[in-house]
Amino acid sequence: MATPRRACGGLLVLVLPCFLLHGAAAQPAGEAQLLLRIKRAWGDLPALAAWGGGAVAGAHCAWPYVRCDEPGGRVTELDLASLDARGPIPDAVGGLSSLTRLDVSNNYLVGGFSTALYRCASLRYLNLSQNYLGGELPADIGHGLGKNLTVLDMDGNEFNGTIPPSLSGLRSLRYLSLSSNHFAGTIPAELGELANLQTLYLAYNMFDTGRLPASFENLTKLTAVWVEQCNLVGDFPSYMVGMPELQILDLARNAFTGRIPAGIWSLKKLKLMYVYGNNLTGDMVVDDFSAMSLTAIDVSENKLTGIIPEGFGLLENLRLLSLFRNNFSGEIPVSIGRLPSLERLRLHSNRFSGTLPPELGKHSPGLILVEADDNELVGTIPEGLCDKGQFLSLTASRNRLDGSIPPGLANCSTLSYLKLDDNQLSGKVPERSFDLCSYRIIGWLGVFRRRCTSTLRRCT
Repeated sequence: MATPRRACGGLLVLVLPCFLLHGAAAQPAGEAQLLLRIKRAWGDLPALAAWGGGAVAGAHCAWPYVRCDEPGGRVTELDLASLDARGPIPDAVGGLSSLTRLDVSNNYLVGGFSTALYRCASLRYLNLSQNYLGGELPADIGHGLGKNLTVLDMDGNEFNGTIPPSLSGLRSLRYLSLSSNHFAGTIPAELGELANLQTLYLAYNMFDTGRLPASFENLTKLTAVWVEQCNLVGDFPSYMVGMPELQILDLARNAFTGRIPAGIWSLKKLKLMYVYGNNLTGDMVVDDFSAMSLTAIDVSENKLTGIIPEGFGLLENLRLLSLFRNNFSGEIPVSIGRLPSLERLRLHSNRFSGTLPPELGKHSPGLILVEADDNELVGTIPEGLCDKGQFLSLTASRNRLDGSIPPGLANCSTLSYLKLDDNQLSGKVPERSFDLCSYRIIGWLGVFRRRCTSTLRRCT
């Protein structure tokens, strides 16, 4: 009996390695079949016509939109964005156990969130954005998806229900976008446990009236927060002054109240500041103006008061300054007219006094728009608005501007909109410059009060 045992043991020693080798060799072939199942599930997309070619083992790694860990190896990435794919997410995707990246964005996918993705334990990047996926997210989504997931993008779908608190289990997550869906309920406080989160987009959902969770103060690595139009109330979240990496802050079109914290203007990396369409009040107090990277400030449509902070005139990268429909007063800082990157200046519907910055346009090659209607401005229209040849629109109605239209503006070839009614302008409107028949000027030209002479010809 001893001999057969030895023979059997020797057989096992010889056969098992062959079995293991056979399994390793079959794996790529099996993944090729999974890819073909994905192709068939989406109706043999023309974009995937090349899938299926090549009889050599591992040939699928050379197929379009597919990447493997090595030639002939396991599939690690599928980039299937914008292929006109239609239907649900195929279950076959779940068989790609080594998949680290899946991008099916900008297609026509329908159905719910596929729990087959739970089997992709190595997944780090998952982009389902801009589809028609709907229904409620699984309650266990944060436990089912891989712990290595760093990007989860489900923007622009039709998901509804509440945001599952279990998402807090994705502790490696750096990017989370759930914006432009139909989520309701409140924003779960558990999201504040995502300590590595850098980008949080929740905008354009149907949340119940509520506040941003206080637990978000733990998200100190955030670089971007976008919660526009989320039915949020309460004071401006002051804990955001403790987010030194913050670059994009968008709290627009909610019902935030109170003051803008002075510390916001000390965030050195802040680039975009959008808080328009809220109920913010008080002066814009600045203790330490260090936000020199700002490219856009929009605090319009609030109830803010006081003057424009002098620091705004030092922002060399500022392209947009939008303060309209508030209760600002005082003079517009002369330094605003020297901003080299300024493109849009929107100041209408306030109580600004004094003059428009006299150098406005002279130092800003990209300046295209100035809105100063409904203020208490006096003086003349700046001469250099069109000096750089890009200027498109000036509206300054219902002020007390005087003098005549500057020759540089009258001869501005790019000007397409001019609205200056209810001022105290005088002089003659240059007919050659303002040819209504050319459709270059589509605004109000003739209402310059009685002291203004116009010989504009009629179009026939």
